[in-house]
Amino acid sequence: MSPVRAAAAIGALLGAGLLVIGVLVGTTLLRPDARDPMLLQRPAAGEVRPDYLADGTPVWVIGHEDGTVSVLSGFDTHRPSNLGKLLWWCRSAHAFQNPEHGAKYDEYGIRIGGPAPTGLPTYAVEASGSRISVGELRPGAPIGTEHSGPQEFDLEWCLEPGPDVLYHTFHGWQTWDSPTAAVEAAPAGWILLAGQLALGDGGQVILCAPSGCQDAVPAVSIEPPDPDMEFGPLFGERFIAQVREGGLTGVTRVMPPPAS
Repeated sequence: MSPVRAAAAIGALLGAGLLVIGVLVGTTLLRPDARDPMLLQRPAAGEVRPDYLADGTPVWVIGHEDGTVSVLSGFDTHRPSNLGKLLWWCRSAHAFQNPEHGAKYDEYGIRIGGPAPTGLPTYAVEASGSRISVGELRPGAPIGTEHSGPQEFDLEWCLEPGPDVLYHTFHGWQTWDSPTAAVEAAPAGWILLAGQLALGDGGQVILCAPSGCQDAVPAVSIEPPDPDMEFGPLFGERFIAQVREGGLTGVTRVMPPPAS
């Protein structure tokens, strides 16, 4: 399969996902690896904030009205073909949702609708003064776990971008335009890349540079789609991933940059 044809072979993998443009939000402006790996700023009661651990892992920091704090995984648990997706926070629903596939979670990470197989994994936290210490990651609540808020169809969900939407912007991160250069540099933690997904000649999913698949590396965490399906090309995408043994793992599609 030629690189040009291969570039067209990944569209259905991503589905008819809604491309969203959200609002630049008040995340911590320091690059994550400049901070203590286990400390984050404590949220105020009622605050929901997209943030990052020291290695760049996207998380959600929630200050509940009762004064308690939760730190939830930023990744949707619904992962078709093992392609990662990030969530946004919908203020009008006071809940998390995946705008592409419809998974929905309450402020504690409990699944309240959509195709997600579990709730959101939750980090152990200990609050002290203006900081919270982040501990181990615990599995998400199983399907059927009850939550105390309104049911899915009683909430006002965010159907399009707007002021009600918060998401991870990766503001201030270096963007790698060359996946080959990124893999050769092997930076620690999560990195931000621009490019497009495609199928290589051997049927493996690859991440190509915006300039084309002459500059490409294996996206080893993504499962190849059905070869009998027809696809359309996707360009101008952004992804986060980690470099592992000559390829990219944990490849996760992220939202486009906010409109200027």
